[in-house]
Amino acid sequence: MFRLCAALLLMLLLELPAAPTLARQDAGGSYNLLLKGAVNEDWFLISRSNLASRNNFGDAFLAYTGIGIGRQLTPAISLRVGYRRAWFNFTDEWQPENRGYLEGYFADRINGWRLTNRARVELRSFDWRDDDTRLRNEISVEAPWSLTALELKLYLEEEFFYSVNDARFEANWLGGGLAWRPAKGIKLKLGYRWNRFRAGADWANRNVLVTGVNLFF
Repeated sequence: MFRLCAALLLMLLLELPAAPTLARQDAGGSYNLLLKGAVNEDWFLISRSNLASRNNFGDAFLAYTGIGIGRQLTPAISLRVGYRRAWFNFTDEWQPENRGYLEGYFADRINGWRLTNRARVELRSFDWRDDDTRLRNEISVEAPWSLTALELKLYLEEEFFYSVNDARFEANWLGGGLAWRPAKGIKLKLGYRWNRFRAGADWANRNVLVTGVNLFF
């Protein structure tokens, strides 16, 4: 799996324009909420919600929420299936998307480092643009060291987006930040993300402030 992810990432980097500094720049935020609750020892429910802004934080243009069910196959590997409802504000009104997804998730500690990998297939349905199937893969690494008395953890993450219908990469996210676990079942994140994405036929960049609240029941 790691060789496949590395090969796909290399393909993405080769496809990017050689002078990214010439691309359009923007800034915005991504505010995330994750809820995960155990049904029994093997099954769980999971929900992710998000609100995102652009145009130097002045324009809320994306929101989504959803629900999924997952099964823990091994202590490190789980399989999830779910539905997400998204809204995009590219015009004068919010436009919806219905999105079903199937994802595999790996999480384990290797010599103190926490490694996660999430591979997802999304079936995207619209009434205002062509439907699409999209592939996403996210890799994150959390360092073993504790910073300050709060025991903050440094993390790095990368995620790419690939459109099957258009046969091209759509975006790549690269970022990092700090994770804090103030109590059992609570994880808070604050970080930065460099979002490189297609804007029509060109590429654009967005500097993103990322916050996350993860609650586990």
